[in-house]
Amino acid sequence: MWKSVARALAKIPEGFLILIICALVAVVGIADYYTGQDILISFFFLVPILIGAWVVSLTTGVLLSILCAIVWVIANTFTPLSPAIPAWIIAWNAAIMFGFFLVSSVVISALSRSLAREQELAHADYLTGILNSRAFHEQATLEIARAKRSGRPFTIAYFDLENLKAITEQYGQIQGDKMLRFIGRILSRYMRVTDVIGRMSGEEFIILFSETDQQHAYAAIARLYGMLTAEIHKKSWPLKISMGVLTCNDTAAGLDNVLREVDKMMYEAKKSSTSQIAYRVLEKELGRQA
Repeated sequence: MWKSVARALAKIPEGFLILIICALVAVVGIADYYTGQDILISFFFLVPILIGAWVVSLTTGVLLSILCAIVWVIANTFTPLSPAIPAWIIAWNAAIMFGFFLVSSVVISALSRSLAREQELAHADYLTGILNSRAFHEQATLEIARAKRSGRPFTIAYFDLENLKAITEQYGQIQGDKMLRFIGRILSRYMRVTDVIGRMSGEEFIILFSETDQQHAYAAIARLYGMLTAEIHKKSWPLKISMGVLTCNDTAAGLDNVLREVDKMMYEAKKSSTSQIAYRVLEKELGRQA
């Protein structure tokens, strides 16, 4: 339940969310003022503090801890129902409450960062840092659904690094991993933020170019292929890149069917003696080419 609430709060603009949090602090402070010391509701100050530390940042949590401690002191010191309290007791109580709020905000912020890191690792390929196969399927499914709503084309490029296994056997796993990390860096650095990139298996990578037609796909693939092959030749890596590129004007095509088709295209490129890139356009149904 808390995860659902946190996701909903994260969608609220940060400035507006902070206003809501401050309003919560005011509500709890007013309630604490009028109930006096007979009814303890100071625990409810943790609600805005934890929201701020979890959703916004640790700094927000610390600032809210200070604010809530001040509001708590005012509410419990100047309430009409409380007797006169010596200044040193007020200072002591304020320090205790601030410490309690501060520790709570630090713990919840650390927990939030830890969970975010775990989610990131669960979706990332451990070696290259780009999406793993499962995460790519999730993101690509969302992107294709968006393409169906907008009616705009998308392009999927699937490529394979031939001879990688032989290189690993000859030069060692470290050299093979170095090559894969290089590919991951190139893809992460030069692809658009809206594109979805992933590592499907040991030496196979995939890119979904959002809102990309045939003409723009040719340009993007030519640029990417040129960068990869230039660096491969520069480092004298005996690698060969075979790629299938499928542009989908038929945005109703399902992801699984598209992946099967582009996988076949990649293997066609492998067998070809003239070209290492196979291009195709899907118009209305798989099998119909343009």
